[in-house]
Amino acid sequence: MAGRIPQQFIDDLLARTDVVDVIDSLLPLKKKGANYSACCPFHNEKTPSFTVSQDKQFYHCFGCGVSGSAIGFLMDYSHLSFVEAIEELASRAGVEVQREQGYEPTQPVRDLTPLREMNERVSEFYQQQLRQHKSSGLASEYLKNRGLTGEIAKKYQLGFAPAGWNNVLSTLGQTEVAQGVLKELGLVVSNDNNKTYDRFRERIIFPIRNKRGQTIGFGGRILDSGEPKYLNSPETPLYHKGREVYGLYEALKSSSKIQRLILVEGYLDVISLSQLGIAHVVAALGTAITREQIDLMFRSVSELVICMDGDSAGQKAAWRAVVNALPALRSGRQIKVLLLQQGQDPDSLIREQGLEHFERLIDEALPLSRYFFSYLTERHPLDTIEGRASFLEEARPLLQTLPDGAFATMMNKQLAELSQVPQSESIKNQRSTYRVKKSNAGSAKQSPSVIRQLITTLLHEPHLAEDISPDEEWLLLEVPGMEVLQRVLSAIRTSSGITPAILLERFRGSDIERIITKLFAEERLLVGDSMRDEISGAVDKLKKQVGQSRLEYLLSQDVDLTISEKEELRAILLDNSLRRVEKN
Repeated sequence: MAGRIPQQFIDDLLARTDVVDVIDSLLPLKKKGANYSACCPFHNEKTPSFTVSQDKQFYHCFGCGVSGSAIGFLMDYSHLSFVEAIEELASRAGVEVQREQGYEPTQPVRDLTPLREMNERVSEFYQQQLRQHKSSGLASEYLKNRGLTGEIAKKYQLGFAPAGWNNVLSTLGQTEVAQGVLKELGLVVSNDNNKTYDRFRERIIFPIRNKRGQTIGFGGRILDSGEPKYLNSPETPLYHKGREVYGLYEALKSSSKIQRLILVEGYLDVISLSQLGIAHVVAALGTAITREQIDLMFRSVSELVICMDGDSAGQKAAWRAVVNALPALRSGRQIKVLLLQQGQDPDSLIREQGLEHFERLIDEALPLSRYFFSYLTERHPLDTIEGRASFLEEARPLLQTLPDGAFATMMNKQLAELSQVPQSESIKNQRSTYRVKKSNAGSAKQSPSVIRQLITTLLHEPHLAEDISPDEEWLLLEVPGMEVLQRVLSAIRTSSGITPAILLERFRGSDIERIITKLFAEERLLVGDSMRDEISGAVDKLKKQVGQSRLEYLLSQDVDLTISEKEELRAILLDNSLRRVEKN
């Protein structure tokens, strides 16, 4: 779809995007003081120098100098164009990209509509095959044996891929263009002999829909004992398995007041529970639950219950889900864990002991804190120094991924009590190391000019621009950097509540982009009221500079001064004299 993306849409998108979430989904981050860190993905290094600020919504590498917002990271790391990065963030946020009419972009924007339409046509084809194909009886029998009705199959748009190499290809790939779309969606594949054939054959088909109900991919379960048991669509422009969860669309559609989601292992668990009366259930897509999937679910609910089968694989899946969820546990989010007994799954448990029993188990599921320490203490007995040491070594890095807050404080307190290591000492050592590094870094720098200092402060704290009147006389000084400062002030004043990340993107592609990015990346040691004092001090210096410039001008024109100018000169000299007296 042609048309320029409005600046207001970009601003709003960045306002609802967390740069830490975006980067952490692609590059695992570790909490380090107030920020997050990792080894830089843009150059080789052993010691992490890549820092992400959640407060400023900005990343910077002190090693190679790269920096930017969430948009910039997607462009640099995922090799996306600016428009593609916007579309990616919009997809993560669950919003449609807005465009202005009557504007043609310099680079064509790819229209993914043909891919979406093809997925819908293929989904309808598979559903039709389940109802009508002569060999679909085995699939229907399997679904009936699992206790599934035609109504629930319709709700989740279940289908059937018959035997044969080219059912989809011959029906929907009759043109070269259509074949290209099917290949890009992974619905047909080609082997080394250049033979093209259907990916899904003799399988029950589970269409995968995103939060908006659009079919983005497919999963298929084999009907015999062949391998793999489950086969999913590959990564495509529409489908990223680490960013979606199965059944979320159906769960949200079932109720507008849903407060909790239950995360189970597979497609059939979701469908079976839904039929038994539990609609708020979802599943990961053939992989360990990711941080992005956790965030996706928490955008719709405040509580997530991880419910896994009681076998070894289920135990491991539950632990991986908890570990990946730790960085997402900000205020207002709660996770519980329900591990079923060996040999049980949610479907069989409900059928044997009833829906009421299962719902009670969900309500009484272990809070994440209890599950976390219980799991680790089983692995590391605490009755020996060696056991407590290994327990501490495994737990501490995981807890460092928690966002700052009361929950993180209490989890670290519990860790200290169980490991018998004083919490205050470990925190003190960690923080003192961080402060020394900051202090040493700051001492090596030269004092910035007043204008540079002012610009950098405003880039980090745009709201402080309200302390600077647009009519200030010093804004007319012809000094290096003044034009940049004026443009920064102008950008801030165009919209209220502008954030540092949004402000940074305002200068993308401009002639001062490099200057802005460099100044924005400078670490600020002052916070809060100290920043406001820094602005006030810089403004005072500039006002004095205006007075000094005026004094020099009047002194140079001494013999040609008007009466009013002579009075002005005397006033300035008197004021300077009084200032010197006050200093002494």
